[in-house]
Amino acid sequence: MKKIIKNSIKYVGIYSVTIIIFIILLLISSAFPSKVIERNVKKSSDILLKETKYKEIYVPYKFINISMDNQTDALMLNTAYSIDNSSPLYSAFVARKNYIPGKTQQISEEKVGELDFDKKYKELNQVKELNDTINGEVLESFEYARYWHGYLTVIRPLLILFDINVIRVIFRIIFTVLVIILLYLIYKKIDLITAIIFFIGLTAVEYWYIGTSLQGSFIFFIMMISTIIILLQYEKIKSFSTFFFIIGMLTNFFDFLTVPILTLGIPLIIYYLLKQKQDKNTNIKELFIFSIVWGIAYLSTWVGKWILLNVLYNKNIFEVVINQIIYRSSNISYGEPISYFKILYINYIWIIGTISIELLVVYILKMIKFLYSKNEKISFNTNKNLIPFFIIAIMPFIWYGVIKNHSYNHSFFTYRNLLLTIIGVSILFKKMINERSFK
Repeated sequence: MKKIIKNSIKYVGIYSVTIIIFIILLLISSAFPSKVIERNVKKSSDILLKETKYKEIYVPYKFINISMDNQTDALMLNTAYSIDNSSPLYSAFVARKNYIPGKTQQISEEKVGELDFDKKYKELNQVKELNDTINGEVLESFEYARYWHGYLTVIRPLLILFDINVIRVIFRIIFTVLVIILLYLIYKKIDLITAIIFFIGLTAVEYWYIGTSLQGSFIFFIMMISTIIILLQYEKIKSFSTFFFIIGMLTNFFDFLTVPILTLGIPLIIYYLLKQKQDKNTNIKELFIFSIVWGIAYLSTWVGKWILLNVLYNKNIFEVVINQIIYRSSNISYGEPISYFKILYINYIWIIGTISIELLVVYILKMIKFLYSKNEKISFNTNKNLIPFFIIAIMPFIWYGVIKNHSYNHSFFTYRNLLLTIIGVSILFKKMINERSFK
Protein backbone atom coordinates (compact mmCIF):
# COMPACT_ATOMS: atom_id res chain seq x y z
CA MET A 1 0.00 0.00 0.00
CA LYS A 2 2.81 2.40 0.92
CA LYS A 3 4.50 1.71 -2.40
CA ILE A 4 1.28 2.44 -4.32
CA ILE A 5 0.79 5.72 -2.46
CA LYS A 6 4.43 6.67 -3.00
CA ASN A 7 4.24 5.93 -6.73
CA SER A 8 0.93 7.78 -7.05
CA ILE A 9 2.45 10.87 -5.44
CA LYS A 10 5.46 10.59 -7.73
CA TYR A 11 3.38 10.42 -10.92
CA VAL A 12 1.06 13.22 -9.79
CA GLY A 13 4.16 15.33 -9.20
CA ILE A 14 5.65 14.50 -12.60
CA TYR A 15 2.31 15.15 -14.26
CA SER A 16 1.83 18.51 -12.55
CA VAL A 17 5.35 19.75 -13.32
CA THR A 18 5.09 18.63 -16.95
CA ILE A 19 1.72 20.35 -17.41
CA ILE A 20 3.19 23.56 -15.98
CA ILE A 21 6.10 23.28 -18.43
CA PHE A 22 3.64 22.81 -21.31
CA ILE A 23 1.72 25.93 -20.25
CA ILE A 24 4.92 27.99 -19.94
CA LEU A 25 6.10 26.86 -23.40
CA LEU A 26 2.76 27.78 -24.97
CA LEU A 27 2.80 31.12 -23.17
CA ILE A 28 6.31 31.98 -24.37
CA SER A 29 5.71 30.93 -27.97
CA SER A 30 2.45 32.92 -28.10
CA ALA A 31 3.83 36.07 -26.46
CA PHE A 32 5.10 37.78 -29.61
CA PRO A 33 2.75 39.36 -32.18
CA SER A 34 1.83 37.53 -35.37
CA LYS A 35 3.22 40.49 -37.31
CA VAL A 36 6.67 39.02 -36.61
CA ILE A 37 5.84 35.82 -38.53
CA GLU A 38 3.51 37.37 -41.11
CA ARG A 39 6.09 37.51 -43.92
CA ASN A 40 7.02 33.82 -43.67
CA VAL A 41 3.42 32.71 -43.15
CA LYS A 42 2.55 34.63 -46.34
CA LYS A 43 5.38 32.93 -48.24
CA SER A 44 4.30 29.57 -46.82
CA SER A 45 0.71 30.22 -47.83
CA ASP A 46 1.79 30.96 -51.40
CA ILE A 47 3.80 27.72 -51.45
CA LEU A 48 0.88 25.64 -50.18
CA LEU A 49 -1.54 27.37 -52.55
CA LYS A 50 0.69 26.45 -55.48
CA GLU A 51 1.02 22.86 -54.25
CA THR A 52 -2.76 22.67 -53.53
CA LYS A 53 -4.28 20.74 -50.65
CA TYR A 54 -3.90 17.51 -52.63
CA LYS A 55 -0.11 17.54 -52.89
CA GLU A 56 1.36 14.12 -53.61
CA ILE A 57 4.91 12.81 -53.76
CA TYR A 58 5.93 9.87 -55.92
CA VAL A 59 7.79 7.17 -54.01
CA PRO A 60 9.87 5.30 -56.60
CA TYR A 61 10.58 2.19 -54.53
CA LYS A 62 6.86 1.68 -53.90
CA PHE A 63 5.61 2.80 -57.32
CA ILE A 64 2.87 4.91 -55.74
CA ASN A 65 2.10 8.51 -54.85
CA ILE A 66 1.76 9.28 -51.16
CA SER A 67 -0.41 12.13 -49.92
CA MET A 68 1.20 15.00 -48.07
CA ASP A 69 -1.21 16.54 -45.59
CA ASN A 70 -1.14 20.14 -46.79
CA GLN A 71 -4.60 20.57 -45.28
CA THR A 72 -3.33 20.06 -41.75
CA ASP A 73 -0.08 21.94 -42.41
CA ALA A 74 -2.15 24.93 -43.51
CA LEU A 75 -4.30 24.58 -40.39
CA MET A 76 -1.17 24.56 -38.21
CA LEU A 77 0.18 27.69 -39.89
CA ASN A 78 -3.23 29.33 -39.68
CA THR A 79 -3.45 28.57 -35.95
CA ALA A 80 0.07 29.91 -35.43
CA TYR A 81 -0.76 33.13 -37.26
CA SER A 82 -4.15 33.51 -35.53
CA ILE A 83 -2.55 33.76 -32.08
CA ASP A 84 -3.43 37.02 -30.34
CA ASN A 85 -0.46 37.96 -28.18
CA SER A 86 -2.61 40.34 -26.10
CA SER A 87 -4.06 37.17 -24.53
CA PRO A 88 -1.37 34.60 -25.39
CA LEU A 89 -2.37 31.66 -23.20
CA TYR A 90 -6.08 31.95 -23.96
CA SER A 91 -5.28 32.22 -27.65
CA ALA A 92 -3.05 29.13 -27.55
CA PHE A 93 -5.62 27.19 -25.52
CA VAL A 94 -8.62 27.84 -27.80
CA ALA A 95 -6.45 27.45 -30.94
CA ARG A 96 -8.47 29.53 -33.38
CA LYS A 97 -7.99 29.56 -37.13
CA ASN A 98 -8.98 32.40 -39.50
CA TYR A 99 -8.63 34.88 -36.63
CA ILE A 100 -7.53 38.48 -37.14
CA PRO A 101 -7.39 40.41 -33.84
CA GLY A 102 -9.66 43.42 -33.86
CA LYS A 103 -11.37 42.43 -37.11
CA THR A 104 -12.90 38.99 -36.73
CA GLN A 105 -16.48 39.26 -35.53
CA GLN A 106 -17.76 35.70 -35.64
CA ILE A 107 -16.03 32.90 -33.71
CA SER A 108 -17.50 29.40 -33.62
CA GLU A 109 -16.71 26.96 -30.87
CA GLU A 110 -15.84 23.34 -31.54
CA LYS A 111 -18.44 20.87 -32.70
CA VAL A 112 -18.54 17.12 -33.26
CA GLY A 113 -17.42 15.73 -36.62
CA GLU A 114 -14.91 16.85 -39.21
CA LEU A 115 -13.30 20.28 -38.98
CA ASP A 116 -15.69 23.09 -39.84
CA PHE A 117 -14.93 25.74 -42.47
CA ASP A 118 -16.11 29.08 -43.71
CA LYS A 119 -19.35 28.96 -45.68
CA LYS A 120 -17.79 30.78 -48.64
CA TYR A 121 -16.20 27.44 -49.57
CA LYS A 122 -18.08 24.44 -50.91
CA GLU A 123 -15.79 22.06 -49.06
CA LEU A 124 -13.05 22.12 -46.45
CA ASN A 125 -10.00 23.84 -47.90
CA GLN A 126 -7.52 24.79 -45.19
CA VAL A 127 -5.02 26.04 -47.79
CA LYS A 128 -7.40 28.67 -49.18
CA GLU A 129 -8.56 29.62 -45.69
CA LEU A 130 -4.94 30.28 -44.69
CA ASN A 131 -4.41 32.36 -47.83
CA ASP A 132 -7.52 34.46 -47.20
CA THR A 133 -6.60 34.99 -43.55
CA ILE A 134 -3.02 36.10 -44.23
CA ASN A 135 -4.32 38.50 -46.90
CA GLY A 136 -6.63 40.17 -44.39
CA GLU A 137 -9.93 38.79 -45.58
CA VAL A 138 -11.99 38.35 -42.45
CA LEU A 139 -13.56 34.93 -42.35
CA GLU A 140 -15.55 33.09 -39.75
CA SER A 141 -13.11 31.88 -37.11
CA PHE A 142 -13.25 28.39 -35.60
CA GLU A 143 -11.82 27.04 -32.38
CA TYR A 144 -9.99 23.72 -32.19
CA ALA A 145 -9.54 23.60 -28.44
CA ARG A 146 -9.52 19.89 -27.65
CA TYR A 147 -5.86 19.45 -28.63
CA TRP A 148 -2.87 20.99 -26.86
CA HIS A 149 -1.34 22.19 -30.16
CA GLY A 150 2.13 21.81 -28.69
CA TYR A 151 3.60 22.18 -32.18
CA LEU A 152 3.04 25.94 -31.73
CA THR A 153 6.03 25.98 -29.37
CA VAL A 154 8.24 24.92 -32.29
CA ILE A 155 6.49 26.25 -35.40
CA ARG A 156 5.88 29.83 -34.25
CA PRO A 157 9.56 30.53 -33.36
CA LEU A 158 10.71 28.89 -36.61
CA LEU A 159 8.32 31.04 -38.64
CA ILE A 160 10.13 34.15 -37.42
CA LEU A 161 13.07 33.18 -39.63
CA PHE A 162 11.86 30.56 -42.12
CA ASP A 163 9.01 29.71 -44.47
CA ILE A 164 7.52 26.22 -44.71
CA ASN A 165 9.95 25.01 -47.39
CA VAL A 166 12.99 25.87 -45.27
CA ILE A 167 11.35 24.29 -42.21
CA ARG A 168 10.78 21.15 -44.28
CA VAL A 169 14.48 21.06 -45.18
CA ILE A 170 15.46 21.52 -41.52
CA PHE A 171 13.12 18.73 -40.47
CA ARG A 172 14.44 16.34 -43.12
CA ILE A 173 18.03 17.04 -42.12
CA ILE A 174 17.19 16.34 -38.47
CA PHE A 175 15.35 13.14 -39.48
CA THR A 176 18.38 11.99 -41.47
CA VAL A 177 20.75 12.62 -38.55
CA LEU A 178 18.40 10.83 -36.15
CA VAL A 179 18.08 7.73 -38.34
CA ILE A 180 21.86 7.52 -38.80
CA ILE A 181 22.34 7.66 -35.03
CA LEU A 182 19.53 5.16 -34.42
CA LEU A 183 20.73 2.58 -36.94
CA TYR A 184 24.34 2.89 -35.81
CA LEU A 185 23.37 2.35 -32.17
CA ILE A 186 21.15 -0.63 -33.05
CA TYR A 187 24.03 -2.14 -35.01
CA LYS A 188 26.51 -1.60 -32.17
CA LYS A 189 24.28 -2.58 -29.25
CA ILE A 190 22.09 -5.27 -30.85
CA ASP A 191 23.15 -6.54 -34.28
CA LEU A 192 23.33 -5.78 -37.99
CA ILE A 193 20.19 -7.65 -39.06
CA THR A 194 18.07 -5.75 -36.54
CA ALA A 195 19.48 -2.47 -37.89
CA ILE A 196 18.54 -3.61 -41.41
CA ILE A 197 15.03 -4.52 -40.23
CA PHE A 198 14.58 -1.03 -38.78
CA PHE A 199 16.01 0.61 -41.89
CA ILE A 200 13.65 -1.19 -44.25
CA GLY A 201 10.74 -0.81 -41.85
CA LEU A 202 11.23 2.96 -41.74
CA THR A 203 11.61 3.00 -45.51
CA ALA A 204 8.31 1.11 -45.81
CA VAL A 205 6.46 3.98 -44.10
CA GLU A 206 8.31 6.63 -46.14
CA TYR A 207 10.38 7.89 -43.23
CA TRP A 208 12.54 9.80 -45.71
CA TYR A 209 9.57 11.90 -46.82
CA ILE A 210 7.86 12.56 -43.48
CA GLY A 211 9.79 15.79 -42.88
CA THR A 212 8.03 17.35 -45.88
CA SER A 213 4.84 17.43 -43.81
CA LEU A 214 4.66 19.31 -40.52
CA GLN A 215 1.66 17.25 -39.43
CA GLY A 216 3.36 13.87 -39.07
CA SER A 217 6.82 15.03 -38.06
CA PHE A 218 6.43 15.48 -34.32
CA ILE A 219 5.42 11.88 -33.58
CA PHE A 220 8.49 10.63 -35.41
CA PHE A 221 10.71 13.13 -33.59
CA ILE A 222 9.44 11.81 -30.24
CA MET A 223 9.69 8.18 -31.40
CA MET A 224 13.26 8.50 -32.70
CA ILE A 225 14.64 10.58 -29.84
CA SER A 226 13.09 8.41 -27.10
CA THR A 227 14.37 5.24 -28.79
CA ILE A 228 17.88 6.68 -29.10
CA ILE A 229 17.79 7.63 -25.40
CA ILE A 230 16.95 4.03 -24.48
CA LEU A 231 19.83 2.75 -26.63
CA LEU A 232 22.26 5.19 -25.03
CA GLN A 233 21.00 5.11 -21.44
CA TYR A 234 19.42 1.67 -21.03
CA GLU A 235 21.50 0.75 -18.00
CA LYS A 236 21.24 4.22 -16.43
CA ILE A 237 17.48 4.74 -16.65
CA LYS A 238 16.23 3.97 -13.13
CA SER A 239 12.52 3.86 -13.92
CA PHE A 240 11.25 2.94 -17.38
CA SER A 241 7.71 3.40 -16.11
CA THR A 242 8.48 7.07 -15.53
CA PHE A 243 10.21 7.24 -18.91
CA PHE A 244 7.15 5.91 -20.76
CA PHE A 245 4.88 8.18 -18.69
CA ILE A 246 6.76 11.25 -19.91
CA ILE A 247 6.73 9.95 -23.50
CA GLY A 248 2.95 9.53 -23.29
CA MET A 249 2.53 13.13 -22.11
CA LEU A 250 4.82 14.53 -24.80
CA THR A 251 2.98 12.53 -27.45
CA ASN A 252 -0.36 14.06 -26.51
CA PHE A 253 1.09 17.57 -26.23
CA PHE A 254 2.52 17.62 -29.75
CA ASP A 255 0.25 15.26 -31.67
CA PHE A 256 -2.96 15.57 -33.70
CA LEU A 257 -3.95 11.91 -33.19
CA THR A 258 -1.83 10.81 -36.14
CA VAL A 259 0.06 7.62 -35.20
CA PRO A 260 0.66 8.05 -31.45
CA ILE A 261 1.21 4.36 -30.66
CA LEU A 262 4.55 4.51 -32.49
CA THR A 263 6.01 6.40 -29.52
CA LEU A 264 5.04 3.43 -27.35
CA GLY A 265 5.72 0.47 -29.63
CA ILE A 266 9.12 1.31 -31.13
CA PRO A 267 10.81 2.19 -27.79
CA LEU A 268 9.27 -1.00 -26.34
CA ILE A 269 10.81 -3.09 -29.12
CA ILE A 270 14.26 -1.65 -28.42
CA TYR A 271 13.76 -2.07 -24.67
CA TYR A 272 13.02 -5.79 -25.03
CA LEU A 273 15.82 -6.36 -27.54
CA LEU A 274 18.33 -4.86 -25.11
CA LYS A 275 16.81 -6.64 -22.13
CA GLN A 276 16.86 -10.04 -23.84
CA LYS A 277 20.45 -9.56 -24.88
CA GLN A 278 21.42 -9.17 -21.22
CA ASP A 279 18.81 -11.40 -19.59
CA LYS A 280 17.09 -14.30 -21.36
CA ASN A 281 14.17 -14.21 -18.92
CA THR A 282 11.59 -11.84 -20.35
CA ASN A 283 9.17 -10.13 -17.99
CA ILE A 284 5.91 -9.89 -19.96
CA LYS A 285 4.31 -7.99 -17.10
CA GLU A 286 6.54 -4.99 -17.86
CA LEU A 287 5.04 -4.63 -21.34
CA PHE A 288 1.56 -4.19 -19.88
CA ILE A 289 2.79 -1.89 -17.12
CA PHE A 290 4.64 0.40 -19.53
CA SER A 291 1.72 0.39 -21.97
CA ILE A 292 -0.79 1.23 -19.25
CA VAL A 293 1.45 3.98 -17.85
CA TRP A 294 1.92 5.44 -21.35
CA GLY A 295 -1.84 5.26 -21.95
CA ILE A 296 -2.69 6.92 -18.63
CA ALA A 297 -0.20 9.71 -19.36
CA TYR A 298 -1.55 10.20 -22.89
CA LEU A 299 -5.22 10.33 -21.84
CA SER A 300 -4.71 12.30 -18.62
CA THR A 301 -2.75 14.97 -20.51
CA TRP A 302 -5.72 15.33 -22.83
CA VAL A 303 -8.19 15.47 -19.92
CA GLY A 304 -5.94 18.00 -18.19
CA LYS A 305 -6.29 20.34 -21.16
CA TRP A 306 -10.09 20.10 -21.06
CA ILE A 307 -10.19 20.72 -17.30
CA LEU A 308 -7.91 23.77 -17.62
CA LEU A 309 -10.13 25.15 -20.38
CA ASN A 310 -13.12 24.85 -18.10
CA VAL A 311 -11.42 26.20 -14.97
CA LEU A 312 -9.49 29.06 -16.57
CA TYR A 313 -11.86 30.15 -19.33
CA ASN A 314 -15.22 28.60 -18.50
CA LYS A 315 -15.20 26.53 -21.70
CA ASN A 316 -16.79 23.17 -21.04
CA ILE A 317 -15.99 21.00 -24.06
CA PHE A 318 -16.44 17.62 -22.36
CA GLU A 319 -19.73 16.95 -24.12
CA VAL A 320 -18.17 17.77 -27.49
CA VAL A 321 -15.14 15.61 -26.72
CA ILE A 322 -17.21 12.61 -25.59
CA ASN A 323 -19.35 12.79 -28.72
CA GLN A 324 -16.21 13.20 -30.84
CA ILE A 325 -14.73 10.05 -29.28
CA ILE A 326 -17.94 8.20 -30.12
CA TYR A 327 -17.80 9.59 -33.66
CA ARG A 328 -14.15 8.66 -34.24
CA SER A 329 -14.73 5.18 -32.81
CA SER A 330 -17.83 4.52 -34.89
CA ASN A 331 -17.97 2.29 -37.96
CA ILE A 332 -19.59 5.07 -40.00
CA SER A 333 -17.67 7.20 -42.50
CA TYR A 334 -19.50 10.14 -44.08
CA GLY A 335 -22.81 8.39 -43.50
CA GLU A 336 -21.70 5.03 -44.91
CA PRO A 337 -20.98 1.89 -42.82
CA ILE A 338 -17.41 0.58 -42.83
CA SER A 339 -16.30 -2.89 -41.82
CA TYR A 340 -13.17 -3.70 -39.83
CA PHE A 341 -11.71 -5.57 -42.82
CA LYS A 342 -12.32 -2.55 -45.02
CA ILE A 343 -10.36 -0.44 -42.53
CA LEU A 344 -7.50 -2.95 -42.56
CA TYR A 345 -7.52 -3.12 -46.35
CA ILE A 346 -7.47 0.63 -46.95
CA ASN A 347 -4.54 0.99 -44.55
CA TYR A 348 -2.72 -1.98 -46.04
CA ILE A 349 -2.94 -0.73 -49.64
CA TRP A 350 -0.79 2.25 -48.66
CA ILE A 351 1.97 -0.09 -47.58
CA ILE A 352 1.40 -3.09 -49.88
CA GLY A 353 4.50 -4.74 -51.22
CA THR A 354 6.97 -3.30 -48.75
CA ILE A 355 6.26 -5.89 -46.05
CA SER A 356 6.94 -8.80 -48.39
CA ILE A 357 10.07 -7.11 -49.75
CA GLU A 358 11.32 -6.42 -46.23
CA LEU A 359 10.76 -9.98 -45.09
CA LEU A 360 12.36 -11.29 -48.28
CA VAL A 361 15.53 -9.31 -47.52
CA VAL A 362 15.65 -10.78 -44.00
CA TYR A 363 15.19 -14.31 -45.33
CA ILE A 364 17.93 -13.81 -47.95
CA LEU A 365 20.33 -12.54 -45.30
CA LYS A 366 19.50 -15.51 -43.12
CA MET A 367 20.04 -17.93 -46.00
CA ILE A 368 23.40 -16.36 -46.85
CA LYS A 369 24.45 -16.76 -43.24
CA PHE A 370 23.21 -20.34 -43.18
CA LEU A 371 25.07 -21.24 -46.37
CA TYR A 372 28.19 -19.50 -45.09
CA SER A 373 28.13 -21.59 -41.91
CA LYS A 374 27.76 -25.13 -43.22
CA ASN A 375 27.45 -26.66 -39.77
CA GLU A 376 24.78 -24.18 -38.67
CA LYS A 377 21.58 -25.78 -37.45
CA ILE A 378 18.28 -24.00 -37.59
CA SER A 379 15.81 -24.68 -34.81
CA PHE A 380 12.55 -23.01 -34.00
CA ASN A 381 11.52 -22.04 -30.52
CA THR A 382 8.36 -20.59 -29.09
CA ASN A 383 9.56 -19.32 -25.72
CA LYS A 384 8.10 -16.32 -23.99
CA ASN A 385 10.82 -14.04 -25.40
CA LEU A 386 8.70 -13.86 -28.56
CA ILE A 387 5.54 -12.70 -26.82
CA PRO A 388 6.42 -8.98 -26.44
CA PHE A 389 7.17 -8.64 -30.16
CA PHE A 390 3.96 -10.43 -31.09
CA ILE A 391 1.89 -8.13 -28.86
CA ILE A 392 3.60 -5.02 -30.25
CA ALA A 393 3.08 -6.31 -33.80
CA ILE A 394 -0.70 -6.53 -33.32
CA MET A 395 -1.04 -3.12 -31.65
CA PRO A 396 -2.02 -1.42 -34.95
CA PHE A 397 -4.85 -3.93 -35.48
CA ILE A 398 -6.18 -3.19 -32.00
CA TRP A 399 -5.91 0.54 -32.74
CA TYR A 400 -7.80 0.17 -36.03
CA GLY A 401 -10.50 -1.79 -34.22
CA VAL A 402 -10.99 0.94 -31.62
CA ILE A 403 -10.45 4.16 -33.62
CA LYS A 404 -12.39 2.94 -36.66
CA ASN A 405 -13.71 6.10 -38.28
CA HIS A 406 -10.42 7.97 -37.88
CA SER A 407 -8.35 5.05 -39.16
CA TYR A 408 -10.52 4.82 -42.28
CA ASN A 409 -10.93 8.53 -43.08
CA HIS A 410 -7.23 9.26 -42.50
CA SER A 411 -5.72 6.05 -43.81
CA PHE A 412 -3.28 8.10 -45.90
CA PHE A 413 -1.26 8.55 -42.71
CA THR A 414 -2.69 6.05 -40.15
CA TYR A 415 -1.20 3.19 -42.18
CA ARG A 416 2.15 4.16 -40.66
CA ASN A 417 0.98 2.41 -37.48
CA LEU A 418 1.90 -0.76 -39.39
CA LEU A 419 5.55 0.08 -38.78
CA LEU A 420 5.09 -1.81 -35.51
CA THR A 421 3.83 -4.85 -37.41
CA ILE A 422 6.63 -4.77 -39.97
CA ILE A 423 9.40 -4.55 -37.38
CA GLY A 424 7.67 -6.74 -34.80
CA VAL A 425 6.96 -9.60 -37.22
CA SER A 426 10.47 -9.43 -38.69
CA ILE A 427 12.07 -9.65 -35.26
CA LEU A 428 9.74 -12.55 -34.43
CA PHE A 429 11.04 -14.50 -37.43
CA LYS A 430 14.60 -13.50 -36.67
CA LYS A 431 14.33 -14.76 -33.10
CA MET A 432 12.53 -17.94 -34.08
CA ILE A 433 15.55 -18.96 -36.08
CA ASN A 434 18.09 -19.80 -33.44
CA GLU A 435 21.42 -18.99 -35.08
CA ARG A 436 24.34 -16.68 -34.66
CA SER A 437 23.66 -13.11 -35.66
CA PHE A 438 25.84 -11.05 -37.96
CA LYS A 439 28.34 -9.03 -35.99
